[in-house]
Amino acid sequence: MKTPRPDAIRLYTCVRGVKAPSPPFGLAHWSDDATALAVWLEAGQAEDLAAMAAQIPQADTLAANVPVAILGTAVRRRGVWSRVFGLGTVIVSTDVRCTALLVRGYVDIRAEPTMQRGSCVVWGRSPEGDRAG
Repeated sequence: MKTPRPDAIRLYTCVRGVKAPSPPFGLAHWSDDATALAVWLEAGQAEDLAAMAAQIPQADTLAANVPVAILGTAVRRRGVWSRVFGLGTVIVSTDVRCTALLVRGYVDIRAEPTMQRGSCVVWGRSPEGDRAG
């Protein structure tokens, strides 16, 4: 399957109060009206699969064939010190991001290198089929 190249992408995150990262796929800005999603995770433990997966929408809640990308870094809050030093970021492994998409019901899961050296975007799409409505 070919890597999606959406014309627009929406940021999906529970992270609040910080500047959003740059959108993937060479897009210039985020779009609130886009169908495609990019998930920016908040990390407790960067390799905690259950915590990461819980932040991704369940695939069957989306329309069929919606591309969903998981960004390569997650925000880590630094407790009391975050008020002084702000938020940090941690790298979330490709394996954890791919598995989190699988757990949430996505199909055609892939990883693609980005323009940033050493990082990749993981993506999948919501499956075809009937949706609960």
